[in-house]
Amino acid sequence: MVLCWGFNFVAVKVLQPMMSVEAIALLRFLVMASLLVPICWARKEPLRWERRDMWHILGVGFASMGVYMILFLEGLERTSAAEGAIVLATAPIMTYLLSCALGQEVFRLPALAGALVAFVGVTIVILGGAAAGHGSLLGNLIVLASSVMWSVATVMMRPLLARYKPVPLFTMSLLGGFPVMLVYGLPAVLRTDFSGVTQLGWVMFSQISVLSGVVAFVCFYEGLRQIGAAGATLYQFFVPPTAALAAWLVMGKALAPVQFIGLVVVLAGVIYSTRARAVAARRLAAEGS
Repeated sequence: MVLCWGFNFVAVKVLQPMMSVEAIALLRFLVMASLLVPICWARKEPLRWERRDMWHILGVGFASMGVYMILFLEGLERTSAAEGAIVLATAPIMTYLLSCALGQEVFRLPALAGALVAFVGVTIVILGGAAAGHGSLLGNLIVLASSVMWSVATVMMRPLLARYKPVPLFTMSLLGGFPVMLVYGLPAVLRTDFSGVTQLGWVMFSQISVLSGVVAFVCFYEGLRQIGAAGATLYQFFVPPTAALAAWLVMGKALAPVQFIGLVVVLAGVIYSTRARAVAARRLAAEGS
């Protein structure tokens, strides 16, 4: 999951000169649906929801595969691959805070302190990138908005996983995002000159749609079912270094010196918050025994 999502930032950047982000979004969505439905059929996992869950499932898809994807792609178009990955890595902190607000986890002040430290790091990354002439401030802020939307969708998904298996649930949720993707991407798809997409471009599209779109999402939702929203999103902690390394290897783009400081601050905040949650969980388990 980490490798797929980390390299995704670079793959989009490589593909962008050949295909607009709007076209990428819709075509990726269609490929994902065309693969996930047969997978569910082959595994004999029914694509049926209970009536009480219909709007909940569609809402998850609207948020995660609709609004989030638009914000993510539009933001990434305006910023660098590494910076976008770092800003998006605030999702674990936001997910923890939202999980606490909804009663999925117990709030602890040390965990909040870690979140605040991480946000300071994000601010350094955003301002440092703008000052260094890397990604734009607007692009980083749009990616930050996508991080908020991803956190909301993740917390929304968690209760459903008590009643549905991850793959069919994810597949059914795509229906909620389809109208958004269709409006967003159809005009761009009709304008796309597919003869201009190189072999490398199609390889990058395969990474975006199959590895990042199907394999990584299935792994993520399986982890979400087993360890919860806050725990699953913590693995996104490893995505920024992966994206930065991929950007350096493939595109030759390095971070500005001040942004390395921001990265360290972000990671320190996430680590501190994670340890605070673990300590709190152990204390709660000891009190209950």
